[in-house]
Amino acid sequence: MPKAFDKWEVHPHKPIEKLESNLWRVEGDLPGTTTGTKRVMTIVKTQDGGLVIHNAIALEEDLMKEIDAFGEVETIIVPNGFHRLDAKVFKERYPKAKIVAPAGAHKKVSEVVKVDAAYEGKVDDTLSMTHLDGLKNAEGVLEIVSDGKTTLLFNDCINNLPKIGGVMGFMLSPTGVAAVPRITRWLVMKDKDAFRAHLEKLADTKDLARIIVSHGAMITDNPSNTLKTVAARL
Repeated sequence: MPKAFDKWEVHPHKPIEKLESNLWRVEGDLPGTTTGTKRVMTIVKTQDGGLVIHNAIALEEDLMKEIDAFGEVETIIVPNGFHRLDAKVFKERYPKAKIVAPAGAHKKVSEVVKVDAAYEGKVDDTLSMTHLDGLKNAEGVLEIVSDGKTTLLFNDCINNLPKIGGVMGFMLSPTGVAAVPRITRWLVMKDKDAFRAHLEKLADTKDLARIIVSHGAMITDNPSNTLKTVAARL
């Protein structure tokens, strides 16, 4: 289990990607790994102008001020019990923000920061957060609507990594394609059929434009078919 940071530490990362008027993405290095695995922070602006931070990553002060200018951070989502690295320092920076985590991850996340709520469905007309069937409420999916287009945001239950070897590659297998990693299938997935059915349902999301994952590249080339393929591989 990665140890959460006690102080603000900035690690190498790519520039902020401003994907939509209400959706930003930042990809950064995952500290403590030697495989080049990345992690992704996603920022969603709600209809009331507040920000939802998914999988927080500490950035330089000028970039944090740019985020603050985008909107007030109202919600910090810790998407599972392993993605806690910057949860504590973000809560310290934004003490009024609500901490949200999947219900099945509350125990682990609470070791680092007090959890205020679980994934509770619709936030507004542009954002919903839902537990994924078959995963013991340990992971969820966010659905984000931007000017008629929908983005699906997953965490560890789907990766889109390049080929990785060694022990890490074995645990995250299959790599080189979008897939449900072996570690999720072994440790998190309780009901394969229910999970597959939920992915298939999400694949039929109207006007699906992209899929964002917390480890790996965005899926923008026919994301619906890609998600169906991910489900079929289970």
